[in-house]
Amino acid sequence: MDQSQRKSVPDIHMAWPEEGMEAVPACPLCADEHRALLHENLRDKIFFVAPGKWSLWRCGGCSCAYLDPRPNEETIGAAYENYYTHQEPADKNFLSGARKGLVSQLWQRLRNNYLNHRFGHDIRPSLWGGAYLVRNSNDLSGKAAHTIRHLPAPRKNSNRLLDIGCGNGDFLFVARRLGYRAQGLDIDPEAAEAGRSAGLDIRVGKVPESGLTREKFDQITLSHVIEHLHNPVSALREIHSLLKTGGRIWISCPNIDSEGHHLFADAWRGLEPPRHLVLFNFASLAGALARVGFNRIQLMPPPPEANFYWGQSVAISRGMDPYSFVLDPKSREFANAQRADRLAAHNPERGESITVIAYKEA
Repeated sequence: MDQSQRKSVPDIHMAWPEEGMEAVPACPLCADEHRALLHENLRDKIFFVAPGKWSLWRCGGCSCAYLDPRPNEETIGAAYENYYTHQEPADKNFLSGARKGLVSQLWQRLRNNYLNHRFGHDIRPSLWGGAYLVRNSNDLSGKAAHTIRHLPAPRKNSNRLLDIGCGNGDFLFVARRLGYRAQGLDIDPEAAEAGRSAGLDIRVGKVPESGLTREKFDQITLSHVIEHLHNPVSALREIHSLLKTGGRIWISCPNIDSEGHHLFADAWRGLEPPRHLVLFNFASLAGALARVGFNRIQLMPPPPEANFYWGQSVAISRGMDPYSFVLDPKSREFANAQRADRLAAHNPERGESITVIAYKEA
């Protein structure tokens, strides 16, 4: 999104309305009151819609980070005026490669072959040899697995999927293509309507308090959602109740312990104040999942994504629009981003994001 596409919005140097703020005196994950100031005077330098300055604290108990004070649930919507989930879903033929160039079609067929072998799918078209080629590349295998959120092939009576924070429903097309009965939940009526107009099953709502049927779903996914929630533990507890026994949750979110955050500090793209209310590392997310009853908690290798995080972080550090800036492939930052991806492939706890899978067991 460039500046020409932005609506007329408040000056970010103004203050957030005082009556729309709430204090967070204890950690929203573990309730520990011991903390240290991590960053102060943070501003919305990504979408330029949220006025105010924000302080981010690091919990001394579980090591998550959280905003205090923060916008309350009644006013937080003002921080999403120019968010990117209001367009119609972008690519309904994502897995088939329809209407793509020859190079893209070749990659997709190799990728599909890898996904078929690793996760038990039967995605067509598929090109023999892809399983071997993709498996032997950390970048390609990580990217491929994340396109389907590590979903196994559905079974006849285990094929219900819920995508929470689905936006306009892009991923629902992928899940349906894999054979899932996919439903979406999103708090934004405009985004939900964009997806419904494309034929998707999307309900307006939130977690907690979704109103959905308990023990209905086999898979629940949240892609860069949990960091936006005011009550992440209550949300995880409700998600646990929505899953069938044996069901699985898949979560991806920015990693407060990433190499990018270490380098860029308050200019790191993953902070995104004030929309990101709670930021996790693996330990804090795994602890929250365990406290509400999840088992077999696994940290997955991240996709290659440092170019995105580092490019936008460079722009933020220079006071530029992150969505109008691309890293120069010949730059030192680009080379460092490539090294960061290689590090994360071997040590996922240092990736720009963390992706976790956990199960509801009897």
